[in-house]
Amino acid sequence: MKYRWLAILPALLLITSTASSFVSAQTEHDPEQAVPSLTVAPGLKATLFTSEPQISSPSSMDVDSQGRVWICEIVNYRANLRDITTRKEGDRILILEDTDGDGKADKTTVFYQGNDVNGSQGICVLGNKVIVAASPNVFLFTDEDNDGKADRKELLFKTAGGEHDHSAHAAVFGPDGKL
Repeated sequence: MKYRWLAILPALLLITSTASSFVSAQTEHDPEQAVPSLTVAPGLKATLFTSEPQISSPSSMDVDSQGRVWICEIVNYRANLRDITTRKEGDRILILEDTDGDGKADKTTVFYQGNDVNGSQGICVLGNKVIVAASPNVFLFTDEDNDGKADRKELLFKTAGGEHDHSAHAAVFGPDGKL
C-alpha cells in the first residue's frame, strides 16, 4: 500500500512533460506560420500586417481614411478584478502605418495611453475624432493638431449595466458619416 504512489509516478511524469511541451509550443510561435492556416475567399490573400512585439493583446481595430490601422491594446484587461497591472502606464491606443507600401506596419504611434482606457473593447475613427469604449466609460478623443496624439479627451457617457464584456463596445460610422 505504501508504494502505491510509485505506480502513478510514470503517469504524472508523462502529464508534466506533455503539459510543459504544450506550454512552450503555445508561447514560442512564429506569426508568419499562422497565415497559411487561414481560410480566405477565392481571389483574396491573407498577409501578416503586424504582430508581437509591435502590438500586444489587441481587442479592437478600425481603419481610417488614410489607411492607418488603429488598435486598442488591452494588456491590463480586467486588472481591477485581479488586482494585477501588467502595464502600469495603462493600456494604449495605437496607430499603425505602412509608410513604404510593402503591406507591413513599419510605423507605430501611441495615440493615447492611460489607465482610464484599460480594457478598451471598441474604437471608431472619423477624421480627427476617435471614440473609445472603455467600460464603463465611452470617451471622445480629439487630435486637434493632426500629430497622431490625443489633445483632448471628453467623457461622452457612462454605460449602465455590467462591466467589460457586457457593456458598450464598438461604435460604427455608416457610409453617410453618421454614427
